[in-house]
Amino acid sequence: MVAVSENTESALFRALRLMVLLSAPILAGAVQLVVIPAQTGMAAYFGAQGLDGTFVAQNVMTIAAPAMAFGAPLIGWVSGRFGKRNTLLVSMLIYGLAGLAGALPIDLYSLLATRLLLGIASAGYITMAVSLIGDYYEGEGARERLLGWFAFVGGGGSLVILYLAGVLAKSGGWHAPFAIYGVALVLFAMAIFLINTVNRAPTAQTAGMTSDSIWGAWYIYALIILISISMYAVTIQGTYVMNGEGITDTEVQSNVILFSTIGSMAGAYLFRFVRPGLGFYLTLALTWLVLALGNIGFVSTLNVYLLAACAALVGVGSGLMQPLTQTRVLSIVSPAAVPKAMGMALGCIFAGQFIHPFVVNPIRTAFGLQNAFLFLGVASLAAAVIAALWRFIGARRALA
Repeated sequence: MVAVSENTESALFRALRLMVLLSAPILAGAVQLVVIPAQTGMAAYFGAQGLDGTFVAQNVMTIAAPAMAFGAPLIGWVSGRFGKRNTLLVSMLIYGLAGLAGALPIDLYSLLATRLLLGIASAGYITMAVSLIGDYYEGEGARERLLGWFAFVGGGGSLVILYLAGVLAKSGGWHAPFAIYGVALVLFAMAIFLINTVNRAPTAQTAGMTSDSIWGAWYIYALIILISISMYAVTIQGTYVMNGEGITDTEVQSNVILFSTIGSMAGAYLFRFVRPGLGFYLTLALTWLVLALGNIGFVSTLNVYLLAACAALVGVGSGLMQPLTQTRVLSIVSPAAVPKAMGMALGCIFAGQFIHPFVVNPIRTAFGLQNAFLFLGVASLAAAVIAALWRFIGARRALA
């Protein structure tokens, strides 16, 4: 890794700055994970007020997702006006304050409003962190390693956050897990001193670019949406599949789906070894392939351990996809366009999650949920073949 920052910075200074940047995927995951253990208590609290407590609790958890989807591209545009450092700092501050609001006895509408703010701030936090990694570290190899760790740390941090939220909810009630968001304020105070503006020199690919358009990477955005539709199948639909197969124990279901997160960590870790040897298109083919095997396998077995293994395979695809597409975007667009492009790329992940039910439900209604999984698996397998063929066709053209 080659730091772009001043040579006078100490190793400790750079390590602390990297810690601030790598905290972004953990806190982005915390937006929804913190609320999961609090849902039962929250549902009872609002149910006692004459509301549909379960519906309210579910909305408190999910309302931040569309804010993140639309907020990421918006934040990318805002950073072009106010700078990456300022946008990151404001996002961290709002994240901490809006998140902590849930620890206070506020009314439902105030809680929902702060959750929307939290989603937008989270989008700003993670978008600026990825953009700054592209600034601080030169060369595709260095950025690929860092973005691989970015996804790996996000997966591992999600497990820790979920555990801590469960402990706090059990000991302090449903408000208590919201205290976790306060970590962002500590990181904000550190970032004031650790994050500085960097003018990154153009790379060989971007040296001739004068436009700050993000649309040179349009096909990457489309890929992200398509891959996300497939990779969220187990997370969104997995419990329904297991219920249909007679696996109704909620703890077993949670543990099976948890393996998708573990697989995501494994995929992100393996990325730095796989990408240099295979190149972009073959790594993309591998991503589609493990998604295909995972989704098809998930509806082809009743064995809990095999279900967990298939969930992990889908997770591996997710762990490979994120650094693969992010580094590709960084190599395509001009330095001036990076914040907007990364915001669009991250927004496309949430867009794929949002689109997923609209793709799966018509197939489920007509042919059943298992066949919907098979459809996603076969489509992913076809995409793997196309990506591999594209690589070999390109290589033959280069030799011609």
